[in-house]
Amino acid sequence: VERAARWLLHNRRPPFDIRATIEFFSAGMDAIGAGLPKLLAGRDLAGFTERQEAFIARDVPVTLAERVAAMVPAYSAFDVVEIAAATGREIEETAEVYFDLADRLQIARLRDQITALPRDDRWNTMARAALRDDLYAAHAALARDVLMVTGPGDPEQRLAEWVARNGPAVQRATQTLTEIWQNDRFTVATLSVAVRAIRTLVAAGT
Repeated sequence: VERAARWLLHNRRPPFDIRATIEFFSAGMDAIGAGLPKLLAGRDLAGFTERQEAFIARDVPVTLAERVAAMVPAYSAFDVVEIAAATGREIEETAEVYFDLADRLQIARLRDQITALPRDDRWNTMARAALRDDLYAAHAALARDVLMVTGPGDPEQRLAEWVARNGPAVQRATQTLTEIWQNDRFTVATLSVAVRAIRTLVAAGT
């Protein structure tokens, strides 16, 4: 709820029409919610399964366990609905590309490391939130670009086509991220560099 409220405040210029905002997002949100976890891939799918199994082990009913476990990836529905509207693509097509990117470009892994950063004081908490917001924004921009410049096909094919268009930038970003993953300790500094590497892909695509 906290993250969703912050997303709306950051991405909707106040004062905004609450009824119109609900109408804009509701159908897409419902479609994504109904499609989870089938839309997820890699780390996101593994995280969903782990959360769901943990709830079931504590005697939470299966349907409720699935719904609660899906709340983490469901947050991305805000971005997915906006991307679909901006590109004129279907919600399911947009969601498939979005979640596939999260896995193949290790965005989900980076997001998890940012989430694990300490929140022991106000400034660390704010830095952590800002980094995560920046990553989500870069992820959304990448998904939008992939949808706009590639033809119909499965997400893997579309990403391969996008990478072929932006090979040098992808190579540089991959090298930076590889060096960062070789570290055992992740800090605001190292993860900021990682997010910047993702943002260079956005600039290259644009």
